[in-house]
Amino acid sequence: MTAVAGRLAVLDQPMGRALYYGLALLLGVLYIARIFPWDFLTGHSGFFFDNRTDPTQHITGMWAFVQDRWRFPLLYTRLLNAPEGLSVAYTDSIPLAAILFKVIYPWLPPGSHYFGVWTLGCYLLQGLAGAYAAASFRGRTPAALLGGTLFALMMPALMIRIPHAALNAQFLMILMLAHYARLSRGQLVPGQFWRYGTALLVLSATIHPYLIAMLYPLYGAVSLAIGVRKSSPWRTVAVALVAPLPLLALVLYVLGYLSFSQGMPPAEVGYIESSMNLLSPFLGTHLAPSVFLPSGGLVLDATGLQIDGHNYLGVGLLAMLLSILVLAPRWLLSQCRQHWVLLLIFIGLTLYALSNRVYLGGTALFEYPLLPGVEQLARIFRGSGRFFWPVGYGLLILALGFYLTRASSVWRLALLALIVVQYADTRHHRGYLVEAASRQPHFDYDRATWDARVASATEVHLLPNYGCGGKPFDALFLQYFSALHAVPLNTGFIARVVGDCATKAAVLDRPLRPGQLFVFGRSENAYSRERIEQAMGGHYGQWCREEDIGTVCRIEAP
Repeated sequence: MTAVAGRLAVLDQPMGRALYYGLALLLGVLYIARIFPWDFLTGHSGFFFDNRTDPTQHITGMWAFVQDRWRFPLLYTRLLNAPEGLSVAYTDSIPLAAILFKVIYPWLPPGSHYFGVWTLGCYLLQGLAGAYAAASFRGRTPAALLGGTLFALMMPALMIRIPHAALNAQFLMILMLAHYARLSRGQLVPGQFWRYGTALLVLSATIHPYLIAMLYPLYGAVSLAIGVRKSSPWRTVAVALVAPLPLLALVLYVLGYLSFSQGMPPAEVGYIESSMNLLSPFLGTHLAPSVFLPSGGLVLDATGLQIDGHNYLGVGLLAMLLSILVLAPRWLLSQCRQHWVLLLIFIGLTLYALSNRVYLGGTALFEYPLLPGVEQLARIFRGSGRFFWPVGYGLLILALGFYLTRASSVWRLALLALIVVQYADTRHHRGYLVEAASRQPHFDYDRATWDARVASATEVHLLPNYGCGGKPFDALFLQYFSALHAVPLNTGFIARVVGDCATKAAVLDRPLRPGQLFVFGRSENAYSRERIEQAMGGHYGQWCREEDIGTVCRIEAP
């Protein structure tokens, strides 16, 4: 036993900072190379070019922004939703990356984008953040390196979000929780936490508002915990709680999320539909179920949109949590008592993620009315199931903390074994990533024809436009070519629909100009043949043709 203990002691040997994080980076690179093909990371995969999916929305919003002149708010472009324009923050194009990319785009090949590189960066930072969090407990050791890096990289909530590049920045949550762990263990003082926490909040504001909505409750919980423990005066705590808010509002305004002059986009529904199923943390969804835990015959997505609440923890992490519950209930209770403020926030985030209609499998267990303030919040942050992400990462850091701080190094050996179990159990999740990253391009209509047609146009009009009856995929199809060639489009496939329907339709009452391209789509509100002929002023036979997308009219010179 002594010899075995001696061999296991290597798992607790301290490592230098450079070696520790260098190896964490290497593990991340190897893990990424195992999953993502090279053409995905370089942005050439068909995954990015599909007029039915979010990645094409993100890329086309960025193309419109980088090819337009600088405006204010900074993310504003008049190439989409023309002529009024919009902030491409609402195409989820990652403002921070878009602004930096705009500077270098003129020197890059046309159609370049950064979303493959962004995904690479998020995964690398995810592994590094996991290593940083694990080092909070026993220092920079091989066990912390392997457990923190690999469990963070294998988090199903991360792997399932490949279609939404901005929300791959989940490393921000790990870092916020890691700073709290270090604060609790005396490795940080309150002032340091507030500075680091504010920096993370501001960074999240330049990526996606959902990240702010998840990070600020953590920041607030820690700040309140500092006051409860009397580590700082309550007046200082109050200032720390409020101080980031004006800065966040300023950043959001500058980026165009709060474009008051153009009017605020309307809130949309989906809070219940995008919720987390009670089975999700234990079984995932049908999109990528557990390898070991049986889910056949069970309804894991009761609404058709609960994949947004895919919050599977994995058998490895679940086994860690179960072992703590069974073998160390007193330790677990002491942690709940010590961190009760954060625990309350976790409970609140879980309730929000479940929505006010709680599903167990395919059964709606109960429903309750939302308070007025929460109801408005739910209409804005309608992807409710996502709000369990901080809770999942909190559970991961709790489990790592327990396994890394036990006196016997046997616990570290068990941690290594559970890493293998977690890797095996998330095989379907990696399979989903591989399949997605290797997809072929998809366009509903002939790509070459429309590429040439839009490139030679002066402006493109989809009537009725998106939000007024136009098909969303038709809008995104046209948006692909118009943004690529910097041609103004009267609509846009965006996260929050904007644009007045009557104003958009009024273009037909104005004089037509050569180079205008009109697409009268096939929809419930489709324009009649008579109305189109009237708008074309007797040139219907000369300028228009019937196609699969609808009636296409190109205005030629008299």
